[in-house]
Amino acid sequence: MTSERKRKNTSTRRAMLANEIAQAIRLRAFRPGEWLRQIDLEERFQATRFDVRSALDELAVRKTIEHVPNRGYRVAEVDLKTYEEILATRIILERAAADGVIARIDDAAIARLDALAAQFSAAVTTGSRTEQSEINRAFHQFMYSFCGNAVLEEMIWGLRDRGRGSQITVWSSHELLQKSDREHYEMMAALKARDAERLAALIATHIVKGAPVGPAPVEPG
Repeated sequence: MTSERKRKNTSTRRAMLANEIAQAIRLRAFRPGEWLRQIDLEERFQATRFDVRSALDELAVRKTIEHVPNRGYRVAEVDLKTYEEILATRIILERAAADGVIARIDDAAIARLDALAAQFSAAVTTGSRTEQSEINRAFHQFMYSFCGNAVLEEMIWGLRDRGRGSQITVWSSHELLQKSDREHYEMMAALKARDAERLAALIATHIVKGAPVGPAPVEPG
């Protein structure tokens, strides 16, 4: 195996493991402020010490976790002001993705999103919070995959994961969960109508939900 192929394989393993740890944080397997023991992560994810350390370094760069010199790594804690700023920045970025999504999404992809919206509806009624969270993520991840800008996608999901360091619960009531469900279908209607302006407005509303923040900033124009 060439050195270049080894480097790529190492980078792929690191990214995959970082994503697995980030997913566990999203699902609250690790709470904001909780210390991450490398030996526990090695056992939990069946990974080598080197891969775990590399994945933790990557998550620290993403600010999903933080590195405390001479102590280790812990899940990042996000205060209310930072959380508000994360939401405001997400609105700017995710609204910006709407034009690209509308320009590139096709009928087959819209049908797939319809199916994901239906799965979320079912999970609202009978699913666990983990199922709801994962289907919701799949819905938005698939939609944004059509934005045509890989860097924009990376920034969107980096901010979404960083926001998990807050103690705020996105779906703090069943009513808010149902509101998210309705908004998925409203987004689908905007996609089918190829209405980028409407989709962008719905995205902004969807991000804020019931969060204890002020009015959502809207991009000029």
